[in-house]
Amino acid sequence: MVFRGERYVSASVNDQEIKQVVLNLITNALDSLEPDGTVEVSLNRQENWAELIVQDDGCGMDEEVLEQLYEPFFTRRRNGQGTGLGLSITYRIVTDHGGSITAHSDGPGKGSRFHVTLPLTSQEMVHEKVRQVA
Repeated sequence: MVFRGERYVSASVNDQEIKQVVLNLITNALDSLEPDGTVEVSLNRQENWAELIVQDDGCGMDEEVLEQLYEPFFTRRRNGQGTGLGLSITYRIVTDHGGSITAHSDGPGKGSRFHVTLPLTSQEMVHEKVRQVA
């Protein structure tokens, strides 16, 4: 697993809920991997947004799966593993915080990328403007 990004990015969030978002995305990415696969997690600022990206080089998804990802009880896991609630809960948490989540895959076998944006705190936006002026 590879972590990249800026050291401090501040958003007004419920820390327990955002931990759940990160845990769900990383767990899903790890579950999609072959033994030698990679997960990359990055956190950055993009204008007035905190941007979290979780991407993997795992099994990927087709369009049909991408369209159903956030539906409750949708799962691709077999043998009763997984409830199909992780991404629907993740979606609700992110949107309840004023953010967005999108998923992308070039198809089966080509990995996946989840892109989460959350509004920066007002203080974080002020610091960014000061950095731009300086």
